[in-house]
Amino acid sequence: MGIIGIRMATLLLAALAWCSVLAAAGGGEVDGVFNVKDYGARGDGVTDDTKAFVDAWTAACGARGSSASTLLVPAAKSFLVGPTRFNGPCASTGITVQVLGTIMAPPAGAWSGKNYWLMFYKVHGLTVTGGSTGLLDGRGWTWWHNKCRGYADCVTKAPTALVVMSCADVELRQFRSKDSPQMHIAVSQSSKVHLTQLTITAPGDSPNTDGVHIDRSEDVRVSRSTIGTGDDCVSISSRSRFVTVDGVVCGPGHGISVGSLGRNGATASVEYIDVKNVHFINTTNGARIKTWQGGKGYAKSISFTDIMFTNVDNPVVINQFYVDRHHVPNMGAVALSNITYKNLRGTSKHKTAVDFHCSEIGSCTNIHVNSVAISAADGGGTVARCQNAQGDTSGYVYPKIPCLR
Repeated sequence: MGIIGIRMATLLLAALAWCSVLAAAGGGEVDGVFNVKDYGARGDGVTDDTKAFVDAWTAACGARGSSASTLLVPAAKSFLVGPTRFNGPCASTGITVQVLGTIMAPPAGAWSGKNYWLMFYKVHGLTVTGGSTGLLDGRGWTWWHNKCRGYADCVTKAPTALVVMSCADVELRQFRSKDSPQMHIAVSQSSKVHLTQLTITAPGDSPNTDGVHIDRSEDVRVSRSTIGTGDDCVSISSRSRFVTVDGVVCGPGHGISVGSLGRNGATASVEYIDVKNVHFINTTNGARIKTWQGGKGYAKSISFTDIMFTNVDNPVVINQFYVDRHHVPNMGAVALSNITYKNLRGTSKHKTAVDFHCSEIGSCTNIHVNSVAISAADGGGTVARCQNAQGDTSGYVYPKIPCLR
């Protein structure tokens, strides 16, 4: 064997030895891709794969280099994963979680007490994508039926499926989420988050299964998605600003809600909310703003534009008297101002298509309504109820809103 042959053999042996080291360590990466199966995940839907996911994330997040790392959840497998927090910041310039298979939550009886299932914490430059096959299966039915029979407040103890907490520059794209125990996706204390091409589903009677919940966040966009759950398709809570919802099909569910705001006398702040190109189908509410009695603060610069309703119970709602059975009414109210409704069309399941139910203390001001035509789904007429709202209408508006000029 010549010198070149000896060198080639030496390099081959070294490469084989390195592969053996990686295999012995239970993990490895190829071209920046960290496959959870290389870290011990079985993907049989029975074995607990939580540790493998944590180990793969630790390796991917800690990888240094000029290109982004990818944590791969391969197709045609079902991975049972318990409550897991994927911590940042990461050493890599960006990180992608590519979910091509199914990630399954444990049943309620095997839960460890966490109020989340999968959480990304302090990660910058995160993408979670699923192509056409990726699925998060929250197995919420084990919570709804076994834990929630007979008392409504029990769902506050159920976990949220996917939480984005204290993150920035995030994209959630092209995956399905079904049957979360409680909310499907929560974006909290984060910025520059884009959720697009998602399919989120749960039965219409499943408790508190909001599609996307946004709180204490800014520059958040939800687009080109289909959401049908047992609660709000999208809910926007306090200290959120610059939120856009565009191109969403919503139903079943409770509509798209700003609020609820001001619970237990809290001070709310919500501004620059833009909801457009949304189709509500068989929902209990459509475009809704809800605040608690006794709240403080403001919600302003909110617009609903190019909205379609199909057989919606309450298409357009402002409710400043949102209460539960334990609440003691008082006269405080979150101030609502600069609320715009433009180009709203469709049908209402009930006769009342527009309901502005505002506090007596002048807290609904500068309400602008332009170009509205909402008829009854049964072919009859509709009416608007209006209490203490101040503002104006322009263009053709039906039903007529009596307290606006």
